[in-house]
Amino acid sequence: MNDVALMAGVSKSSVSNFFNSPSRLSEPTRDRIRETVERLQFVPNDAARQLRSGTNPVIGYIAFELTSAFTPEIARSIEQKVSARGMHVLMANDDGSSERERSYIELFEMQRVSGLIVAPIGDIEEQLLRLKRRGTPSVLSARKAKSPHLAWAAADGVAGGYIAAKHLLSLGRRRLGFVTSSLELQQLTDRMQGALKAIQEVPGALFEVINVSERSVAAGAYAAGTIAARPQETRPDALFCANDLLAIGVVQHLTSTANVSVPEDIAVMGYDDIEFAQSMAVPLSTIRVSGEALGAAAVELLFEEMDLIAKTKRGELPQVASRHVLFQPELIIRQSTTNR
Repeated sequence: MNDVALMAGVSKSSVSNFFNSPSRLSEPTRDRIRETVERLQFVPNDAARQLRSGTNPVIGYIAFELTSAFTPEIARSIEQKVSARGMHVLMANDDGSSERERSYIELFEMQRVSGLIVAPIGDIEEQLLRLKRRGTPSVLSARKAKSPHLAWAAADGVAGGYIAAKHLLSLGRRRLGFVTSSLELQQLTDRMQGALKAIQEVPGALFEVINVSERSVAAGAYAAGTIAARPQETRPDALFCANDLLAIGVVQHLTSTANVSVPEDIAVMGYDDIEFAQSMAVPLSTIRVSGEALGAAAVELLFEEMDLIAKTKRGELPQVASRHVLFQPELIIRQSTTNR
């Protein structure tokens, strides 16, 4: 920075403003510093700046399913809200691996991020509590926390599953299939538990879990093929899919390659209400959860946690419980469950 200031004929504080608060400088000064930076190939040392200021303008976000059409909506909202605070987001994808999830948490702590937002796949609460005692706050996204000392923002998955199954049952469907991947993911277990609650309220209603390898369009199409091959009297007359991608695959396969009509023979319900859900040949009924609202709430909670940590002695947890936000899902009815 000294070299840049000397060659550009400006003060060292002007060089600092160029990188941190460029609006404080006149345009000619910014241009002169920019030319000098490029000539010297100078790159600021963030680690050194963090040591001096004691702060890091970076938030870490760990997602478990970047392939989902829903995760980018949450990530975009997080980035927008963090950026509005003059900070930045670094995002990692654990790809459904608990080991990678723990590794990324450790990595972000070593990078001294100011906070973490995690959409968890595994049981990471104890790890996050240790980080919090060492000064790094965190927020769980899309899942409730058991500890009162961890903030979280999530949609009510049990309510979502109940609403979905209740809608299908109200149409006279009595053989419901739940198309899902591994139920180790708490969000999926919640949706199944909600659906089972609705099933138990209707005498004679049946429920089965139809397992797939992943929550994708291709996996949904594969599940639809196996279901369509079964005798009509033994196959489900309604399918509740763990997400919209699975439901899209189911509907596409049933309507294009199988002798099964949607919704006449099999009603199909998705979850998330992604952009493509309403633009299909048979528009998809689904459960809507706002990814934008979920991401925004997670950021707001994280900044609250950062304020609490700043007032708490290192090695201890704040005296007050962390806050949480629970969103209620919304039923969206389209042609995949009813022709009305």
